[in-house]
Amino acid sequence: MKRWFFTAMLVAAALVYSLAPGQAGAYSYGDANTEDVAETYKLIESELSAATPNWSTAEEAYKVRRSEIASHFGEEVAVTLDKNLSARDKSLLIANFRAVLVMNLERRFTYSLQGISDYAATKILLAKAKATYDTLAPSINPKLADIDKAFDEALNALGNPGLFGVGKRAAQPEVFKAKVDGILSAVKPLFPYKAYVAPATPQPTPTPTPTPVVVQPEPSTTPVSTTAPQPTPTSAASSTAPPASTAPSPSASPAQTTAASQSPTPSTSPQTNSSATGAASTSTPSGSPAATASPSSSASPTVGKELAGHAPMERIDRTNPWITFIVIGGVIIAGAGAIWFARRKKWL
Repeated sequence: MKRWFFTAMLVAAALVYSLAPGQAGAYSYGDANTEDVAETYKLIESELSAATPNWSTAEEAYKVRRSEIASHFGEEVAVTLDKNLSARDKSLLIANFRAVLVMNLERRFTYSLQGISDYAATKILLAKAKATYDTLAPSINPKLADIDKAFDEALNALGNPGLFGVGKRAAQPEVFKAKVDGILSAVKPLFPYKAYVAPATPQPTPTPTPTPVVVQPEPSTTPVSTTAPQPTPTSAASSTAPPASTAPSPSASPAQTTAASQSPTPSTSPQTNSSATGAASTSTPSGSPAATASPSSSASPTVGKELAGHAPMERIDRTNPWITFIVIGGVIIAGAGAIWFARRKKWL
């Protein structure tokens, strides 16, 4: 009897352990057929598609999901949606939110490929990716008929761990990757993302420094005599005679009188242009640094930045040891009661 009792207890304990809820370190995804980001998009689109768009409700719904969007896809994406909301740009907000859903689809596929050995977790990730695609499907025209088939084939490529080894099938990572890559390459170009770009700050226009004009002096046209004056020879005898200009001789000819009255000393000092010289000494050449202005330039922000990584998946431990112990204890007591009843009826 002891052998049968311990065998029954071991089988019951193994069964309870395999069915115990919330094992330590397990992923928690909630409903596998819903996606939080997609549900928020549905609410925002519904509120803004009404005859009178309800921006306040749409904004409240977005605020609940903003931290998650910034964590998974980057602060730049969240800021873009913030600006679309504040500008009340309905078409741009909806278009960018659809692009966020494509980012979420890529994120689910990325973690599915990384954890393909975990059948249960990867199956849930694939289901959430399908829920994201189903949210985008009404906006795809014409319909992509092969996408649903590709999801089914990707699920089949995950294999099956089987039940106690029965029906076990090995996973096919290469086939799975080919299917999810095909889905993403077909959907992503349909929903482009337009990042917010801050307007450039206007820069002051530099004032050019005027170039001074240099006035060259004109050459003097006044003739200058270069012949040295010739002295007039005088004799000792005529030293006592009166000058020719004051006491001319009555017998002197008119030509001699005129020659004596002319001055023999010409002006020999050249003319100078002091004003032109001063202007030339204070002039500034046109190629000097003071005459050139350095224009200011402004750098434009980076546009269309690629989101290379995603935030890590959060592991939530929802194990309740008391519930596990109660379930195990209940199974043990039930098993023991069944064995006691069987012994009383002499079935064992």
